[in-house]
Amino acid sequence: MSERSSGRARHRAIRVAKDGIWYFHGREIIRKEIVRFFCENLHLDERGYYVEVGAEREYLDVEDTVFLVVGAELVHERRASFVIHLNDGTREQLDLSTFWINEQNVPYCTVKGGAFPARFLRLPYYQVAQYAEYDEEKEEYFVMLDGQRFPLRVVT
Repeated sequence: MSERSSGRARHRAIRVAKDGIWYFHGREIIRKEIVRFFCENLHLDERGYYVEVGAEREYLDVEDTVFLVVGAELVHERRASFVIHLNDGTREQLDLSTFWINEQNVPYCTVKGGAFPARFLRLPYYQVAQYAEYDEEKEEYFVMLDGQRFPLRVVT
């Protein structure tokens, strides 16, 4: 599949908006099982996000990230950790070492074993940030979990 056709960038059939809504040729994909199928077959390389099924590969037009963190909760099972809920209906443990805040003050982490970035919605960010402390000496916010310090890094 060529990305260029007669010198112009090829229009991508599938688009994921900033709010996590998927579109096919401009129409919202409302069937959750289709979106779930796409997420299960999603990949990311230097050219961007793509869905691969068999020998077919289709690159997506993604406004920000495919995955959104839509919920977060502190759990105390064997040890304290945050469980995050993603917009694809899955849950996973938050790896706080991958948490960062961009220069527009938007929080992100990586998900799916570190394969993809995910943007936090406001509520789940607050659900994590409520446990943050401030270190005046280092001038940074951090979260302590089971004696381990996780700085809430700002990446510029």
